Amino acid sequence: MPDGAWDSHHHVMDPIRFPPQANAQYTPGLYTVWDNAIFEHRLGCQHDVMIQPSFYGNDNTFMIDSLKAYGPDRARAVVVFDAANITAEQLQEWDDLGVRGVRLNFATSDTIPPAAELVQTLRQYAKIVEPFDWVIQIYIDMDSIPGIEATIPTLGVRVVFDHIGDPSMPPPSLSPESFDPYTLDGFGSMVRLLRQGATYVKISGPYRLSKFPGPDYIDIDPLVLELMRVAPSQLVYGSDWPHTRFDGLDIKPWTEHLLDLMEGDEDLALKLFKDNAVDLWNRRRGDVAV
Repeated sequence: MPDGAWDSHHHVMDPIRFPPQANAQYTPGLYTVWDNAIFEHRLGCQHDVMIQPSFYGNDNTFMIDSLKAYGPDRARAVVVFDAANITAEQLQEWDDLGVRGVRLNFATSDTIPPAAELVQTLRQYAKIVEPFDWVIQIYIDMDSIPGIEATIPTLGVRVVFDHIGDPSMPPPSLSPESFDPYTLDGFGSMVRLLRQGATYVKISGPYRLSKFPGPDYIDIDPLVLELMRVAPSQLVYGSDWPHTRFDGLDIKPWTEHLLDLMEGDEDLALKLFKDNAVDLWNRRRGDVAV
């Protein structure tokens, strides 16, 4: 792992002191910032980005407390809020603490909104976060990306797709070596967006996508390799710790597998694990990435 590496996607949760929403579909375990510090040390990451989990809804209290515990030299965060009930003062307070984005989670909802509604939502949130140069992080099925492809470059903000774009992988009867990722609905759209430079994708959550057993999830390899080839500056690594619904999973072998896929390309490893994350998460309006 390169020195100064970033984990661009993990969660913290404390269901005892901060119970989930009543309608939460998942009962989380106890995973605090202190547990995460141990995990990140084992993984080899010195910086991290906390993502508001879906079961806390718009209540970012515990994550913001955890962000304060880590401090701005170590961590960043991505919040969730209701666009109709947010103030510039609240956004500024979060920005000062190290919040750098808002997450729109469509993948865990019962139904994906139609493209026209997705476009309207993206524009609404982009208008709110653009003054802070925040990222819009989208968790959405890959086959929904074509419907918003034309809109994303017009938003005026950077956009990052969760979990390799959340593709629907083919059955394991197909050989991963011969699999063409462009046969996946939406993969071509995502690549076109990445090539424009203002869109990123998280290399994360392979166990949520793969039809092959871990720890390597080899059917994901063709997607990762093609993304490394066509858009190496638009990829960031995420552990997805603590792997909700997959509690107890060890992501370190897959992380090592990613390094193996790079075949010793140190520049590519620096981009995936450090440099791209610095560009994505370390910027504020008027700042230069450091």
